[in-house]
Amino acid sequence: MNYELECWSRWLLETRLRGPHGKDSLEFLSAIRDRVLDRAQLRLGDYALDVGSGDGLLAFGALHRVGPNGLVVVDDISQDLLNECMGVAATAGVAGRMRFILNSATDLRDVPDASIDVVLIRSVLMYIQDKAAAVAECRRVLRPGGRVSVFEAIRPAGQAHRFGIDPGQIAHLAQRVEEAYHAAKLPETGSMLDVDERALYALFSHAGFAHLDLELHVKSRRERKDPHWFDEMLNGNAHPRHPCLREAMAQALTRREAEEYVSFYRSAVATTGVTTTHAFAYISGSLEP
Repeated sequence: MNYELECWSRWLLETRLRGPHGKDSLEFLSAIRDRVLDRAQLRLGDYALDVGSGDGLLAFGALHRVGPNGLVVVDDISQDLLNECMGVAATAGVAGRMRFILNSATDLRDVPDASIDVVLIRSVLMYIQDKAAAVAECRRVLRPGGRVSVFEAIRPAGQAHRFGIDPGQIAHLAQRVEEAYHAAKLPETGSMLDVDERALYALFSHAGFAHLDLELHVKSRRERKDPHWFDEMLNGNAHPRHPCLREAMAQALTRREAEEYVSFYRSAVATTGVTTTHAFAYISGSLEP
């Protein structure tokens, strides 16, 4: 596998759930898993497909719901992640109830037409440019009456400044950092958060899903942070192919300017506080019998 795909496994397995916020992330993801599976209305004997399974959060959660006569198909574009899931399945003694396929969400070539009862998706469409093709593939593999249950982060209401902090006296530095950050993003990562809840609903409606149900969550918080929180944000990214803020800063600013930039934000996060807005949606639906 090339770097373009394997960067996903490194990001998932080595980055996302590590560090001081790993426990909170796991609790958040577990709640998402349970909600997606509940909305899927999984039944004993169902064949379920977890598209873009990643670390297998949905796939392993679905196993006990489909029972010993059911099947869970685990799909991802990363062989390393599939290997990780296969190792977990073997250790848990459930490998015989799972299948593992190396397919893109837009080309589920190893899944026959009308062979799946339920398609599960968690935070996959946000990384795909041709979302309609991925949704069409979900429809293709589902049997008549088949169901889909999806969780996706979506575009929140606009926030004028990074971290919700007016850069004020360093606005000229902040602008250069933002320009460098966006210039370094690869074109294929532009699909992140490029849909809102209405566009997400339309994708599944146009693909022929009926009885659609969309549940929207928007959460905005403003709170003061420890100054070192900003240092963590400098090294973090929301996509394995995005630059981190520190890289953009190094590209755009001199050493003295970078010190001024960091000093301003370290102080601001502790005094002014940070505003974070998250928007995500659950959508579920079915095909006509």
